[in-house]
Amino acid sequence: MGLAAPRGALWAVALPFPLAAVCALVYRFPVPFADYATGPSAIPDALLAVVFYGLLGGFPALLVAGALGGAAAYALASPDTHRVRRLALMFAGLIAALAVGLLAILEKIIGPW
Repeated sequence: MGLAAPRGALWAVALPFPLAAVCALVYRFPVPFADYATGPSAIPDALLAVVFYGLLGGFPALLVAGALGGAAAYALASPDTHRVRRLALMFAGLIAALAVGLLAILEKIIGPW
């Protein structure tokens, strides 16, 4: 399996930071013990919120999902290492985007917290 699974896991943990910043900039992002934050001034709060949610269990979940994405990338494109890397990054990015997006719209799914 090579390095596809570890790379996918690490990308899945690293990518929520810039994605949360972009989400807070263009839409909104939930800040713990506060409300949804939006705009350029919300970016530092969104980055701290990613750390908070990650320590509450998000990082292990992203590690596992990213590793599975990396393993899937290896299974789909094993002889071509460049394609495996691109697919692992793409799967990890999709996983991270889903996690950030879910946090951004969670109130619409489960109601106000």
